[in-house]
This record gives sequence, structure tokens and C-alpha cells, in this order.
Amino acid sequence: MSTIDIVIGVILILGFIRGFMRGLIIEIASLIALVAGIYGAIHFSHFTLEFLKDYVSWEDKYIELCAYAVTFIIIVVSILLIGKLLTKLAGAIALGIVNRICGGLFGILKLAFVISVVMMFLGNMNNDYQLIDEEHIDKSILYQPVSQIAPLILPPLMQEIDKQKES
Repeated sequence: MSTIDIVIGVILILGFIRGFMRGLIIEIASLIALVAGIYGAIHFSHFTLEFLKDYVSWEDKYIELCAYAVTFIIIVVSILLIGKLLTKLAGAIALGIVNRICGGLFGILKLAFVISVVMMFLGNMNNDYQLIDEEHIDKSILYQPVSQIAPLILPPLMQEIDKQKES
């Protein structure tokens, strides 16, 4: 087991612990909240902008920024509150431990994806600057499987985003 494996392993364990503590419902709700918050702020902040214009006399650029932030926060908080409500419901029907275990597994997957994205960038930089010795990478047990997660997920995701832009 190499230093790379220890670092990856510790991060994945922390992902499990955090996911276990929060539960699957909150983990998924936080991911959805982030994506929906960004999307909603981009596409719906103009409603908030019109509302704010009636109540403040700031410069337009500040009102736009504030409208974006307010829209984002409202969407994120709303989705997280729904997630908390669903978590309480899951606990009430005796799914609490299942929710927590699945949350731990989802936490591992989420951080493994983040590590994989970082590895993609480091891999490209490593070709030019030799940040990590190839011998350490070859000896690592976790490097290869974790590094393959982002390339597996990102191309279909990018294709779907491109399809949405075209329609």
C-alpha cells in the first residue's frame, strides 16, 4: 500500500462518515440543490430582479448580482428542507439505518468522483511537470480504479449537456 492509497483511502473514509451522518436523502438533496440552484439562478433570477427593483435603489449590476444570489439561496434552502423532511419520514418508517448506510456509500462515490476529476488534471500536469513519480502510481492499488470514474461519467454527461443546449 502506497502513500497515494493512504491519502485516497482516508478521503473515501471521510466521505463514508459524512454520508453516513447525513444519510442518502440529504446527500442526494444537497447535490440536486446545488445543480438546481445554479440552473434556477441562471434562468429565473430575472423574476427576483424585478421584485428587488421595486424595493431597492441600487445600481443594476448590484441588483442583478443580489437577484442571482437570492434566487440561488431560495432554491437551495427549499430543496434541503424537503430533503430534511424526507429524512425524518424515512426515520419514522424505520428506514433510518438504511438511509445512513446508503448515504455512506453515496458519500464514498461522490468523493471518489471528485478525486478522479482531480486525478485527471494532475495526470495531465504530471506529464509535463512530473508531480508524482510513475513508480508510486504503478504501486498504488486505488489509483487506477478511482482515476477511471470521472472519464466514465463525464463524457455521457457532457453529451447530454450539449443535447440540451441544441434543443
